[in-house]
Amino acid sequence: MIASPDCSFAENMAIFASLLRANGLPLGTAELLDAMQAIAHIDIADRHAFKSALRSTLVKSRRDLEMFEEVFERYFVPPEIHKQRLQEAARQKEQQKIKLESAAGELSFKGEPLQLSSEEMLIYTSLPERERQSLHRFVRETEAAEKERRPLRPLLETVVKGQLRYWHSRMEQASPDGGAGGAGGGSGAAGERDRRLRESDIQMIGQADLPAAKALINRLSRQLAIRLLQRRQKDAPRGALDFRRTVRANMRYGGRPFLLKYKRKRRAKLQLLFIGDLSASMKRYSSFVLQFIYGLQAAVSKLELFSFADALEYLTPALKEQAGLEELLERVVLRGESWGGGTNIGAALAELNRSYRELLTLRTVAIIVSDTRTIKLDAALPELRRLKERVRRVIWLNPLPPEQWPRYRSVAAFGEIVEMWPCNTIARLEEAIAGRLFAANLFLDGEAVMR
Repeated sequence: MIASPDCSFAENMAIFASLLRANGLPLGTAELLDAMQAIAHIDIADRHAFKSALRSTLVKSRRDLEMFEEVFERYFVPPEIHKQRLQEAARQKEQQKIKLESAAGELSFKGEPLQLSSEEMLIYTSLPERERQSLHRFVRETEAAEKERRPLRPLLETVVKGQLRYWHSRMEQASPDGGAGGAGGGSGAAGERDRRLRESDIQMIGQADLPAAKALINRLSRQLAIRLLQRRQKDAPRGALDFRRTVRANMRYGGRPFLLKYKRKRRAKLQLLFIGDLSASMKRYSSFVLQFIYGLQAAVSKLELFSFADALEYLTPALKEQAGLEELLERVVLRGESWGGGTNIGAALAELNRSYRELLTLRTVAIIVSDTRTIKLDAALPELRRLKERVRRVIWLNPLPPEQWPRYRSVAAFGEIVEMWPCNTIARLEEAIAGRLFAANLFLDGEAVMR
């Protein structure tokens, strides 16, 4: 992904802006116009000045800054690096051509290449040496066996294709980016991987798939945040005439005010309060939910983070001290040694109600992530009722599959007090957050209290 020398500067800027939007940055016409005006006052050949001008006009938050840096470095590549990449691409293309010619000779039957697609041939060239030799030997033995004049070629092609599909699947699962060792795991393979990750139980996602699952979570949460912001802006009540937007909208009509644009009254954003169970069996689920909710920061006014196992811990100060969510998850969630004990939900909720009352308001939606299994269940129930009375809404995300809920008395007991939704897969997590938590009235109405 690099800026094309065949495109005009304006076209490259439009492509860059579309990439930022695709990665979740809420860019509008006003931001792009500001960026173009800022660029007009610098030497665009100065990469540092060019980047600074774009960053100062397009980036609105620290999280947006991380994504801006990544997309900028991938798109606006320095000439010397671009030249190196072109040379490396040409070298790899030549090597690939040689490998394909060799593969065509190895996968031939009586001097004629087997009817395999280019993708299948590339998969063959990327196989481990032992497996490639085994498949080659099978082709030669089948060729020798046809001296009995049996029509073996169609069967041979079917077997070879099946073996290549099998190894492609094996390599896709072992590769973090879902590719077949560079053998063309394109958008189709990536889409299939995303579907598999969305439907898999979060606890069962393998270590090799965690980077892809994390990227999927970040993409889904950013897309939801953009939709929420757009819906909030679109449905906000109309205010006074917006002179600047009216002039801009009517430039095509020679300045005559055919189209009137009005300012939108700001609605109060929600506050989210996350309470994650980080006991041994819950770490993976809570970290996934936390990553999803963290990506919604642009659509909420305040995000407070808590964790608990046998005691409550306030994570928001640590998040501000750290460089970001990744470091917090690494320190507290993924490597935390103190989170292997039992769970005491009642003690955690009592501490929350007692020591953090200022965070519990009628604009706050509390999200609890736990499988409900706890010691002293009867002591936890009144604390949950007390929390529900103080906040706008309490949502309980349960990572247990719904078919297991009847086994536990705690699920029914907590479910009688607050709403409880499953979140054992990414698909169910997305449904709970996007389809239920941020219902239209809940998100847009800053004054009505929904229970």
